[in-house]
Amino acid sequence: MSSSVAVLPWRLGVSLLALLGALGWLLLGSADGSVLQAGIVVVLCIGLWATGWLPQWLTALIFFTLCTVAKVAPASTAFAGFESAATWLVFSGMVIGAAINYTGLGERVAARVGPHLASGYPQAVVGVGLLGLIASFFMPSAMGRIVLLVPILLTLADRFGYAEDDPGRTGVLLSGIMSSFLPTFTILPANVPNNVLMGASEAVLGFSPSYGEYLLLHFPILGLLKWLLIMGLILWQFRAAAPSPFSTEPPSKLGRGGAMMGALLAFAVLMWMTDAWHGISPAWIGMVVALACLFPGSGLLPARPLQQINLEPFIYVAGIVSLGALAHQSGLGEAIAGRLLAVLPLSPDATVGNFAWLSVIATVLGMLVTLPGVPAVMTPLAPQLADVTGWSPSAVVMSQVIGFSTVVFPYQSPPLIIGLLTSGVSIRQAMRITLPLALITIVLLWPLDFVWWRWLGII
Repeated sequence: MSSSVAVLPWRLGVSLLALLGALGWLLLGSADGSVLQAGIVVVLCIGLWATGWLPQWLTALIFFTLCTVAKVAPASTAFAGFESAATWLVFSGMVIGAAINYTGLGERVAARVGPHLASGYPQAVVGVGLLGLIASFFMPSAMGRIVLLVPILLTLADRFGYAEDDPGRTGVLLSGIMSSFLPTFTILPANVPNNVLMGASEAVLGFSPSYGEYLLLHFPILGLLKWLLIMGLILWQFRAAAPSPFSTEPPSKLGRGGAMMGALLAFAVLMWMTDAWHGISPAWIGMVVALACLFPGSGLLPARPLQQINLEPFIYVAGIVSLGALAHQSGLGEAIAGRLLAVLPLSPDATVGNFAWLSVIATVLGMLVTLPGVPAVMTPLAPQLADVTGWSPSAVVMSQVIGFSTVVFPYQSPPLIIGLLTSGVSIRQAMRITLPLALITIVLLWPLDFVWWRWLGII
């Protein structure tokens, strides 16, 4: 990102003018944490994140500064990201990823998996994507999956012979990252927005969907079919030659550090898979493993490890989460949803229109309050929406999944962004998949999903 700012200084000038204008407006206006003030900050930061005119971490620092200097929100809201489990899962993930590489465990896993994927570029892309999708059924944390997969994907790309600027490298990395995230909105415990929806539904309506009901309703179209579209888009957008043949020599034996790292990862995966039973957040499981890696003398990381770990993603995710907290706690999300509901033609006689407009509302909110904020804003409105549309409250709640699973920009989701930043894939490269995928989803998958819902008798 920094290189693009240097090449195009006008972007830096426009960003600076927008920042100064927003700061002046905030300081001259009332300092009462109003919805208008929150809207100014949210729109400015989302614009900078979406365009990539400034480094993501710098925009996050701008967000913290604006909120504090102009008293847009109390510190508990402005810095809510640093209290979030998602942010600390990012930190632990970066430490774990560095340890996987340092101990040679990533090389070992790649040596085992790689020969089965090296017969051709399509086989490599689809194989890596299938690995990410299957992992979603066993690991409930999207961030945890990204943490484990990215170091292995990087090693695989190197072993395949794809250099830094090779489209094949980007294709392999995007396949694993996006497969472990985008289709998983249809698997109940596999993503944060799904879990927020389940908890909010229980709190507001007194019920939450079961695993099987949720999977049947969403996975065939928005999960499996979308995954196939992702594979096709990657192969179309990032065409490459076949990977280099893998060595047939058996991988070297793991040293003490690699064996210890393998045992720690096995512990983490087991705990992540059973979090519904023990109730410990995946973030703190990750932090236990990260602390073991950081402990002096462990041999899992080099001396002074934090000097060698890029902490920019940590700041960025804290900013994203804090922005979502500001949009929700200031009432901005509810205000936008209320305005949309007031002007949209929802009625019991317009089933197709209800389906489309409810999906649109959730999609638009996802771009403003980030994906986890969608169910937090929309679920309390479910009783009102059920009265207006004539749908059951359960159907209204489930319509949110159509919207928050339609990811337009990568900044909407911390796990996706972390996967991109830690793998070296640029936001613009990722948008070559997310933008056309969102368009195809709206034009093709939404109508198919409507037919599927009708066939199941949901609406």
